[in-house]
Amino acid sequence: MAEIARENRKTPEAIAREMGREMKDTNAASIRDGVAVIKVSGPLFRYANLMTRICGATSYELLAQDFNKAVQNPNIKGILLDIDSPGGEVNGCSELSDMIYQARGTKPIIAYASGACCSGAYWIASACDKILAADTAILGSIGVVSIFEKDDEDKTIEIVSSQSPNKRPNINTEEGKAKIQARVDELAEVFIAKVARNRGISEDDVVNNFGAGDVSVGQHAVRNGLADGLASFEGIIADFNKEKTFMNDTININAEEIRQTERERMAKVFAADISKGKEATAQILLAKTDLDATDILEILDTIPSSAKTTDFEKAMATVKNPDISPSIEPMDETPEAVAQRIASYLK
Repeated sequence: MAEIARENRKTPEAIAREMGREMKDTNAASIRDGVAVIKVSGPLFRYANLMTRICGATSYELLAQDFNKAVQNPNIKGILLDIDSPGGEVNGCSELSDMIYQARGTKPIIAYASGACCSGAYWIASACDKILAADTAILGSIGVVSIFEKDDEDKTIEIVSSQSPNKRPNINTEEGKAKIQARVDELAEVFIAKVARNRGISEDDVVNNFGAGDVSVGQHAVRNGLADGLASFEGIIADFNKEKTFMNDTININAEEIRQTERERMAKVFAADISKGKEATAQILLAKTDLDATDILEILDTIPSSAKTTDFEKAMATVKNPDISPSIEPMDETPEAVAQRIASYLK
């Protein structure tokens, strides 16, 4: 640390000031050049306790407190959520997301995915004005998982009131699994609906384009609409001083450049003769890899074209052409006789 200070010709105290100072009366917020930086790291839980602090987790309760103080502080010109979290509890996540969404317009609110921004963490990020990401950040994992730990039957005996048989579904039975599945699906519907609202898109877009529970990395996340652009933490802090450009032009140009590059890559692949009959494979390579168009076409060139197997083509392949020969005396037959003769070959 001393060597770094000497190389930069700055004292350790000066470097500490640049790194930001703690924001007064907050739990995990600091101030950098008038920007409130709120850390969202580790697993997410509804309430704070000693274990969340010891284990490096974050609580929605304390996040909400820090966020509200940043919104109400007239000296804060913008809020930056610095996110590196795999997600966490459902309880409390929707409420915090709604709080952030409703605060839009008071001052710029940016989510920065510095590492993982998954599940509940993405739910929170989607409520911000913009989502920016590091090129190695992982975003997505939209969905709900319910985990049950099986206790040793010799240690735990549970009796459920006969009037309430659905209070403890038995996950060892198909009926019990179905009840839990329905409950998880209902929670996921809320998750998807809130992300769609926050991102200004339809629920179908979230389901079809946001990975269906999978994650996307950096540029792929921008390409799929999960994020609005790539950036660095320091770059975001610097750009807050250019608020209008930062919130509108810069981010939009960043995302549009990525999407334009992707459109050109797709067009080059699908326009090539090599891709004919291999469109499904080409689509997978485009969506799942960062290979350029030339590399994708080289791969496609090694793959044989798939045979057409539509239901109509399969049916036609089983029908033999009738053996029709001209009549010895074609001029003596009436049109009706010709029709009857042709029909007899088809029987």
